Amino acid sequence: MGRFFTAPRRFFSTTPGEGVETVEHAFSCPALAGMKLAFFSDIHASPRFSDAAMEALLARVAAMQADAVCIGGDFAEDEGSLARLLRFFPLLSPPLGVYACLGNNDRELPGFARAVSPHARLLVNESVFLEGLRLGGVDERKHGHPRPEAVFPHDGASARVLLAHYPVVCDFGAGARPDLQLSGHTHGGQFNVLGISPYTFFFEPFSHAWISGECMLGGVRTIVSNGIGMSRVTLRVGAPPQVHCIRFTE
Repeated sequence: MGRFFTAPRRFFSTTPGEGVETVEHAFSCPALAGMKLAFFSDIHASPRFSDAAMEALLARVAAMQADAVCIGGDFAEDEGSLARLLRFFPLLSPPLGVYACLGNNDRELPGFARAVSPHARLLVNESVFLEGLRLGGVDERKHGHPRPEAVFPHDGASARVLLAHYPVVCDFGAGARPDLQLSGHTHGGQFNVLGISPYTFFFEPFSHAWISGECMLGGVRTIVSNGIGMSRVTLRVGAPPQVHCIRFTE
């Protein structure tokens, strides 16, 4: 069901950044109880994405008052739109920082890492330790070289969270496995009518194992976000844009 079909929602928009909803998730981990992550993905900033919508998006994320902000890649469609988007990143000031993995679009933008690095730490086949949480990111698979086995060491982390642009099963080999994976890429189908989306017709069949929502991928609890923006066509049907709040609980 979740790989080729997904439940549609009442939603229609031709305006990037319009109608963003906040999705709440609880993750049981007593050692990290009270910690909160904000997650969003696939902004796809473009000339059609207004400054006002960009500012409203990042203000919404900031209002979550998360301990760390996580971004699942695909920041922008072009260099100029990326620069406009990054002007609003100072709105984000979580105590533990802003982190991102690479999406396929990001590697297509010259100077992407240099532009983003003052605003967010890019995690490429590596992880950081944040007060008991091990947060990692794996490289994207279209242009990059993902090495999931290298992301997480076997250490005393209370929980491990992986940022992976593509919602696919990762082979962690001898490395430690994550407890939670945060992914995007699919845009929830972007055009979802009666559960039918481009993925129903084998669009990018190896880019995803789930279209939208929570699932288990390779035994790892995974959240697949609808993302924020639009690509190819400025249209969203049945798949509202999303930001996510993950709360660690007892």
